[in-house]
Amino acid sequence: MGKYKYLLLFLVTAIALFFVAFYPGKKSAKEEKAPLTPMEELANIEVPELPVKEKVKTPPLAKVWNINKVNRGAVVKGLDNIKGGILIDATKGDILWAKAENDPMEIASMTKMMTTLLAMEADERGEAKLDGMIGVSAAASKIGGSQVYLAEKERFTLGELLKCVMIMSANDAAYAVAETLGGNVEDFVKMMNKRAEQLGMAKTRFNNPHGLPQKGMSNKSSALDMAILARELLKYPKVLEWTSTRLDTFRDGKFQLSNRNSLIGRCQGVDGMKTGFYQQAGFCITVTCLRNDRRMILVLIGAPSKKERDDAVKALLNWGYAQNK
Repeated sequence: MGKYKYLLLFLVTAIALFFVAFYPGKKSAKEEKAPLTPMEELANIEVPELPVKEKVKTPPLAKVWNINKVNRGAVVKGLDNIKGGILIDATKGDILWAKAENDPMEIASMTKMMTTLLAMEADERGEAKLDGMIGVSAAASKIGGSQVYLAEKERFTLGELLKCVMIMSANDAAYAVAETLGGNVEDFVKMMNKRAEQLGMAKTRFNNPHGLPQKGMSNKSSALDMAILARELLKYPKVLEWTSTRLDTFRDGKFQLSNRNSLIGRCQGVDGMKTGFYQQAGFCITVTCLRNDRRMILVLIGAPSKKERDDAVKALLNWGYAQNK
């Protein structure tokens, strides 16, 4: 029996080694794999590819405006005290409503639409660049009214100044742009009037690039002429980018720009374009609006208050989009 004792011990040892080799059992705490950090867990999650966002495509604007379908009078409430205006379905080409649309009236800061158009056209021709630098003159820094408080010898890009013009209605920025592109403000004003003539804006006369009344002179235009100008500006997506922005900044975020057009973000589809006001001119606005691939251009001149102007815009747009669906 003694000789089997060593054989039995050998077998027990061999079986024990077998189980240790092939069934190691639970690992020690040190051997267990450390739990993943939240960042590692996020990295292991498969993220599906997002669909490519398509650019919004809108139909081209009509080349000719048809006045045969025009309505006159109080098609909606609140139009009696407004001096003049026009509503155009710019996609179909129908003039839907009009009031004294050919009468020249004071347009205040809607003037800046022409200042911006000349700048965008100069950029398109390569005569100026939106990223080109513009120096601020002493004269530009002294323009009053709505402004971004430009200081003499400051330098900004043309694009930055135009953003201030179209969002904040900055008179000083408009003056600086005019001085640079025209060589002087007087020659720039000549350019403004020449371009108005080329566009068929027969009832328009500019005396400055910003719209403030000066020395008994004021900039005048008709509702129809301002609609023509708006149609020209619609060719430039950058302009709509500015005019559809409610809040932005200037001077590297140190100065806030607030859009003077209070309809932006508060009236469906409105993406521009320019307001205007001083006491004699009343409350004016040129509106561009896009709903369901249908573009409207609306101009109102000489409203007695901002609220009456904006209420009339909303009512006219709703009425206009209900026509000829």
